[in-house]
Formats: sequence, C-alpha cells, structure tokens
Amino acid sequence: MQKISDLPKRPSRSQRLEQISRRINLISNHFPMKFIQQNQAINIYAVEFDPPIADDARKLREEIVRLATKDLQIQGLQEFTLRGKNIWSSFNVKDRLIAKASFQELEYVVIAQHKKEYTLQDLSETTTNPVTQSINVAVKRSLKEMGMIEIGRQSKFYDPKNIECNRINEHGLKVWRGVKTSFQFYQGMPFLQIDFASRVLRDQNALEFMFSLNTKNIQDIKNEMIGLSVLAAYGNCRIYRIDEIDFNLSPKHSFLLQDGKSITYQEYYKQRYNIQIRDLQQPLLVFKDKRNQDKIAYLVPELLTMTGLTDRQRCDQKCMQSVAKFTKLTPQQRDDEIYGFYQKLKKHLSKQNILLSDDQNVSGFQLQAPRIYMGNKEYQTDQSGFFMIKDPVFQGSHIQDWFMVYQSRGKNDDDDVDIIVSELQKQGEKIGIKIEKPYFVMLRDNNIQNWLQRLTAEIGDKPPQMIVTFINERDKDRIYGHIKKYCFQDQGISHQNILSKFLRTKNPSSVASKIAQQMSIKLGNPLWAIPKPNGISDKTMIVGIDIYHKLLTNRKSCMGFVAYLESECLNTFAKPIIMREGQELSHEVGRVIVEAISAYFDRNGRKYLPDTIIVFRDGVGNAQIEALKQTEIQQMKNAIKSINKNYNPQFAVIMINKKINDRFFMVNSGNHQEQKQQLSNPPSGSVIADKITSSYFDYFITAQYVTQGTCTPTHYRVLENNTNFSEELFWQLTYYQCFNYQNWTGAVRVPSCVQYAHKLAYLIGDTYQGNIHKRLAHLQCCL
Repeated sequence: MQKISDLPKRPSRSQRLEQISRRINLISNHFPMKFIQQNQAINIYAVEFDPPIADDARKLREEIVRLATKDLQIQGLQEFTLRGKNIWSSFNVKDRLIAKASFQELEYVVIAQHKKEYTLQDLSETTTNPVTQSINVAVKRSLKEMGMIEIGRQSKFYDPKNIECNRINEHGLKVWRGVKTSFQFYQGMPFLQIDFASRVLRDQNALEFMFSLNTKNIQDIKNEMIGLSVLAAYGNCRIYRIDEIDFNLSPKHSFLLQDGKSITYQEYYKQRYNIQIRDLQQPLLVFKDKRNQDKIAYLVPELLTMTGLTDRQRCDQKCMQSVAKFTKLTPQQRDDEIYGFYQKLKKHLSKQNILLSDDQNVSGFQLQAPRIYMGNKEYQTDQSGFFMIKDPVFQGSHIQDWFMVYQSRGKNDDDDVDIIVSELQKQGEKIGIKIEKPYFVMLRDNNIQNWLQRLTAEIGDKPPQMIVTFINERDKDRIYGHIKKYCFQDQGISHQNILSKFLRTKNPSSVASKIAQQMSIKLGNPLWAIPKPNGISDKTMIVGIDIYHKLLTNRKSCMGFVAYLESECLNTFAKPIIMREGQELSHEVGRVIVEAISAYFDRNGRKYLPDTIIVFRDGVGNAQIEALKQTEIQQMKNAIKSINKNYNPQFAVIMINKKINDRFFMVNSGNHQEQKQQLSNPPSGSVIADKITSSYFDYFITAQYVTQGTCTPTHYRVLENNTNFSEELFWQLTYYQCFNYQNWTGAVRVPSCVQYAHKLAYLIGDTYQGNIHKRLAHLQCCL
C-alpha cells in the first residue's frame, strides 16, 4: 500500500507562468463518473470450503460456489461475485452463511462470514480497494454484455465478430480493433479512461511459422520464436508469450486433469473444444505464468495464431503503411472511436449504478520552446519544436586521427569507402566539423577475431580518436556487438558504425551530415546548446536513469545512469549498472551518484559541488513507487549525506511513465462535439496539470510534435522534492531538457539525460553486458 503521506505536494505557481506560456483548450479520453445510489456498499465475505480446496484450483472453487448459489440466496445473499477467496455483494448479511453442494461424488460445505463493508467514500487515489475493484468489475461486465471478450490482462476488449473485418490480404495480416478502459481517481473525483486498442494478427499459426523458418536446428527455432506472442482463439481467447519450446513433448503425450485422470493433449482438445489436432508430431510451446512460477501451460502450435509483425514486414514500407491505416488513427478518428465506445458503454453502466458524463474538456498550457544556440546564430523553434543544422555547430571539432575499418573484396569496396569518406568531409566542413583523411584498415574477410587482432596490432600504444566501421547489414549481428565491446570496454575508443545501405539512400548528403554530427558529438563536442530556465542554479546536476531488459532468456538487465556535469548540460558522466534478469530497482544507485558528484566536482575545477540535484527516473511503474522510495531514493539521499555532513543540496526525483493510455486532443475552435473536424494533436510544449492529475504533484507533457497518428503524452510524478522551485519551473526544466538530445533536431519524448540513459542501457544490455572504459565515461559514446 502506498504511503501517500510521503509524496510531496504540488508547489504553487508563480506569476512567471503567464510570461512563459499560453493557455490552450484540450479534450481528454477521461469521462467523469457518478453513482446513482451514493450509499451503495460493497460487502466482503471470507469463504471457506470443507473439505478444503487448493489455492490454485480456481475453477473448482467457482463451480462449488455456483452450485451453492440458491442456498446462499435463500439466506439473504441475493446477488454476489466470487473474487479469489472472497465473496463480494451489495447485500449485508451479518449471520454466518452455510451452504452445501455436491460435485463429482463429493459433498462440499461452503462457509461465508461477513468481514467488512466498503462505501464510495473509501475510494482513494493511491490505494486499490474492493470499491475500485467492483467498479472495474462492473465495467468489464458491461463490455462482456456488449459481446466483447478480454484479451490479455490489461483490460483490452475486442469483439470476436469483428476479427476478420480489417484484413490486409496482400500481407497475410488482419487488425483486430477494440477498446481499453481504466478506472482513475483524480483529486477526489472518479473518471473512466477509454482508449482505442488494436492487435495485429497474422494469417499463420505457430506451426506454420515454425515451418517457414526453413531450419531443423532446434536452437535456431527457439531463437526466432521465444519471446513472441500467440493468440489462443479457442475457449476464452487468450494471449500467451512463448517462454520455451519443448521438443520432447507432442500432442500424443498425457497430462493430469484436476480430478487426477490422465488424458493426452489430442484427447483433451477434442473433448473440451471439439478440435481435431492434425499434426501429432509437433512440439509443444511452453508458457510460464509470471505471477505463479509453478503454473506452466503447454500449448499446441497448430492451434495458436501468430500475433504482431515479422522483422521482414517491419522493413516493408508498404506493409507498414497498410497496417498504419488501421492502427495509427488521426486525433479526430481516435476520438470518434473513443466517443462511440463511450455512448455504447454508458447505456450498460447505467444498469450498474454508474453514470458517465461526456465532459472531456481539460485546460492546459503551452510552454515557449527554448532558444537554440549554434556556433554563430540563435534559433527560435516554431510550434513543431523542430530545427535544422545548416550553420556551424555550437562547438566545432577536428577529427584528424581516425580509423576506417572495412572488408575489402576488391576495387568496388575501396571505391565505396572513398565515396563515404569524401561525403563525410564535404558535409562536415559545411557545419564546422573538419574531418581529415582516415587511416584505412582493410580486412580480407568478415571474421570478427581477425578484425580484432588486426585492430590491436594497428592501434599499438597510440589509440586513435575514433574507429569507424563500414559493414554489410548481413554482418551486423556477427560483428557489431564485438566491436562495441572492444572499443567501449577494452580500448576506451569512441566508435561509429556505418551500414552499407548508406550507399543506397536517396539523400546520401543528408545522411553523411548526420553521421559527421554523430562522430563529433561522440568526441564530446556538442552540436547546439539550450539555455537553462530562469530560476535554475548554475550549479545544478541533472541525472537520467533508465532500465533495459533483454527479452531473450539468460540475459541480465542493464541500468543506464547519465548525469550532466554543469548547468549547460554539455558534458556527461555515464555508467551502466548490470543487474539480474528482470530486476527493476538497483542497490548500486547510491554508489554511482557519489561517483557522478565526484566527476562534477572534478569537471568544475574542484571548486564546488552541485547545489541542486534533479533525478529523472524512467523504467518503473506506479505499483513500484513505494519500493523505489525505500531503495533507490533513500540510497541517493544517504549517499549525498555521506559526502560531507554540511552538504545539503536541493534534491528532487521525478518518475517518468511513457507507457500510458492517457490521450489529449487540441480543440482548435468551437465545441468538439458540434464541430467534429476540429481536433488535432497538442503542440510541442503542451502541459496538463489540472483536473485529471492527482492531488499530489504530477503533470503530463507532450514535448514531441506528432504528425502521424495520435500523440502519447509523457507522465511525470514527483516522488521527492525539497527544492524551492515553483510548479511551472519543473515543467519548463523538463521541457527544455527534451531539446538536448543531440541525435534529434527537435524535442524528444523525455529529457535528454533519460534518452541517453536508455541508449546506454540498450547498447550495453543488448551487446556485451559489461562496463565502459573510464576514458569514455564523460563522452556521449552511447549516442
């Protein structure tokens, strides 16, 4: 349970707000809820069975209670729902209830004892109780009454009658469209969030996909299929993740039912679902329930539909455009879908004591974008937040000692590399990046060990500024990870990779300019700078933290930690932290923040420590708030105190959540329901901090400007704050930092330090899973 007293309150807004922003009118996908009977209660009854029923025998419990229903109704429990080991009902019966039921030649006694009564006054922002759960149950019941079925465990509902409606025959795909709902409680008011959902399905079952791989190598098949999701369209329709493939099992093998009887998978599916399995030699897929490690399901590939897109389909532009027609809805189309679901759902919920209102209006602010400082010019971005690099960059560079490494199979390969180098020099010169001719390292094969041995011999005791590799796409998986480890961990040399598709691009000059920019920034030369907002100390250190989890098995997780070492945010301290598989929180953050503060002290001439530390933490969900506060945040606070007993900087921690279903649409003029063509995505810099935010301190920002589909805002929740910042100063600092990611000329979804932390965690976690050389800790080598 969340300790709400520990969450900081929202600070006040200052008069500066009017100077740095303008008010905007938005609508959201949150619909206010009211209850017809305000005094309606939820009564909880503890249920026991004699003889006892095992905890994991859910279906048996449900069957026994179903058979005992009439007996319980006679005793006053007119309507009820079984939830786990409890019965929920709006009827309050204080007396002990005893009912009997016969099942499979056994006599069961059901004993129900009243435990507690909850009313609507028990609703809370930070705790989940039976009232919250009962509202979710009512919503799900209404959706099921509408003929929809729940897929997965995220309250996404789809209409099985529409599964074939949105077909993409030329690519063997179909898009199943549905709805996602979520009960929310904001500032003492209940809301129902409604959003459009979609699921891409293939015209291919898992067995057909297995055969399409054209390999009999068991490990190759596992590498391709483990981690993918499949749809079991029989029974209750459910999505499963493939955790393993057991080639020692087949549909002819037997398993035990709950009553102890043995049955083969072939017989089970025929008896239970009237499905005849055709291939009796196929292996079985394995699903492991994360919530119950002992619960393992064995699935028949032939009966499972593949979901999602293949890698080849993702690379097919025409295929992606066809899919986007059904999944990437415009703001107007999305709101039409949401409002249509609202109207249908409203009728059904009214039967269950719930009234929905269509008041979707929300007020917001649009912040002014920061000015962009280049070498000799300043730019003011427009509503989109985009800008172009056409003039000299903020800090030019001279790349004079670098290796160009490639496989040379003849004159054509040599000519290709000469073209690349010439283009890099020409485009770099235009923007103040001088690139000298490289030292060419030509390899005769693509054997990675030969590459590394040759590089070691060429480097000797004089490492170059940078190593640039030019490789074919087909060799990337074999070479890329080894080169990164060699450069980042072993040698401490910045690395830039160029794929051969560079030569096939429609605009090689533009691509060459971007590569030259990346080479320069990886050597510690910023391309542009942004000002710090007024009110931010010159001695501020901003930190970004994110987690990367490798989807394949036997891989550890990696945390990326990136800190800016001065208020201009031009120099960084970077540190990967390797953690066990699936671990979300780190016990090393305290040690690493001390290292970052020490690096800050060194960077600033050992004259002063940061007087303000702002930490942005991505990669955790709302359910982990208390754990985050008790581990990482407490570690950081203790570590800061350990530096000096008189050292007490301003300190704030802001949790970031990108995986949200909140949606906001800009109302350009008029009433959105009367003028249905007036909705668009919010402009860059939109802030929502009223009505559908909590009673504590949180806010939404849409920093990025989206031209295709619907914009997803980023949610920021402040978990620790002893600063003297006003509320809008937090917004402004967050928004400005979204412009400082030097691989994108515009605003990204999250502050740049978090984006760099994500890139670092992904790079290390996806390749060699080790540390980076101390020489690279201050460079943006993870770009």
